[in-house]
Amino acid sequence: MRPKACLIKCKLLLKCVMKNIFKMGTRFVRLLIKISRMRILWILLLFLIALLSYTRKCESDQLKNYYVKKHSSNPVIVWWTSNFPGTMEVRYCSSHIKCDIYSNKNASLQYNVSAYLFYGSNIEIEDLPRKHPREIWGLYHEESPRNLEVLMHESMLSLFNFSATFSRYSNVPFPLQYMGSIDDITSTEYFIPTSVKNGLLNRISSIIYLQSDCETSTERDTYVKELMKYIQIDSYGACLNNKKLPKQFSEDYLNNLNEDNFLKFVARYKFVVAIENGVCEDYVTEKFWRAIKVGSVPIYFGSPSIRDWFPNNKSAILLDDFPTPEVMSKHIKKLLNNDNLYDEYLEHKIKKVITNQRLVEEIQARPYQGDGIQSVEKFECFICEKLHNKSGLGINIVDKSHYDCPKPVSALTLSVNPTNPWVYSWKYAKNRAHELYNMLAYG
Repeated sequence: MRPKACLIKCKLLLKCVMKNIFKMGTRFVRLLIKISRMRILWILLLFLIALLSYTRKCESDQLKNYYVKKHSSNPVIVWWTSNFPGTMEVRYCSSHIKCDIYSNKNASLQYNVSAYLFYGSNIEIEDLPRKHPREIWGLYHEESPRNLEVLMHESMLSLFNFSATFSRYSNVPFPLQYMGSIDDITSTEYFIPTSVKNGLLNRISSIIYLQSDCETSTERDTYVKELMKYIQIDSYGACLNNKKLPKQFSEDYLNNLNEDNFLKFVARYKFVVAIENGVCEDYVTEKFWRAIKVGSVPIYFGSPSIRDWFPNNKSAILLDDFPTPEVMSKHIKKLLNNDNLYDEYLEHKIKKVITNQRLVEEIQARPYQGDGIQSVEKFECFICEKLHNKSGLGINIVDKSHYDCPKPVSALTLSVNPTNPWVYSWKYAKNRAHELYNMLAYG
C-alpha cells in the first residue's frame, strides 16, 4: 500500500474510532441522567459502606502487623498518654535489645507492662494510674511548666524513674532542642551588616517585640511596656501591638515563624526581645535561637544558666545584668551609638567563630536534640535498655534537677511578685502534687 493511501486509511479509522467513543460517551451521560436521584444516593451509600469496610480491614491489618502477640518475650512499654508519639511497633535498639511499644494505654489490659511513658503536656491528672513497685515510669517533656504546673514540684517528679527533658541533668537531655544546627549560628544567610541596619533606622525601630501570649508567669508584657517608656520598640503581635505586620505575614504568622521571608523580616532589627514564658534551668526556646540565627541581639530573660549556651562570651543582653528597664534602655542606646560595641555581640556572624566548647560538645554528643521523633525514639530505647539490663529499676528517682522550674520570677523586678496570679497557681500546684503523690505512689 502506498504511503499516502495508508495515511488516508489511518485518518478514516481514527475518525471512526473517535465517533464511536463520542457516541458511547453520549449514551453514558444520558444513562446517568436517567438514573433517579434516589438511586444515586443509594450508590453513594454503598460506596461509603465499602470504603468504611476497607478502612477497617486496613486498620485490622495494621494491628496484625504492628501489635505483638501476647506470648512475645520482649519487654512491653506503653505510652499512657495515648496518641503520643504514635508508636505501635517493635523498637529495635540494637541487635539484641528490643521492646514492644504501644501508644495506647488500653494495651495495658492485654499485656504485662514493664514500663509506662508519659508525655507531660498530655497528662490528665484525673486519669493517672496507680503506680506499682515493679513498674517503671518515664517522663518526656519539652515544654514549659505552664502546660502542667504540678511538674514544677519534686513530689510529682518523684513518681517517675527516668526522664527526657530540656534539662542537661535529665536521663535523655535535649537543652538545645530549638538551636537548629551549629551552621545556623555562623551562617550569614539572613545576616544584615550593622551599617545596613543603621540605614533602616529611619523606617523601623532598633528593637522588635513579637508575642501573642500576653499572660505569662514572667510578666513579659509588664517589662516591655515599661521599657517602651525609654526607647522605641516595634511590637507586631497581639501583645502591646503598635505596628501592623506586613500583609504577607498578618494572617498566619505564628505558623510561619521559621519561613525565609519572616526570618529576613526579623533580621532587619538590631535587637529582639526574647523573654521566655517561664523560668527554668536550660529551658531556652526559639525566642533566643531565632535571634542568634538571623544575627540580631537577643534581649533575654529566662533560663538562669543561659550563658552556658552562648556561642561566645557576648551573644545576648541579659535582663539580670540591668536592674531596671530604664538602665537597660541606656545600655541599648550606648550600643546604638557605637557600632564596635554592638558588633561585639555578633562575633558568631562577623568572625564566624564559636568559642563556647560546651555548646559545640553538647550538640556533637547528642545530635538528636533538634529532631522530636529522634528524641522520643532515643528515650524509648533508653528505657528499653534499662529493662533488658535490669539496672537501677525501681531505685532511680527523678529529682528537681531534671525539670528545675522555681516559683515564678518577674522580668520587671527580677524577683517573685506575690500578686502575680501565676505565683498563686504555683502554690496550688504544690499542694496538688503532694496529694497526687500520696494517692498514686505504690497505691
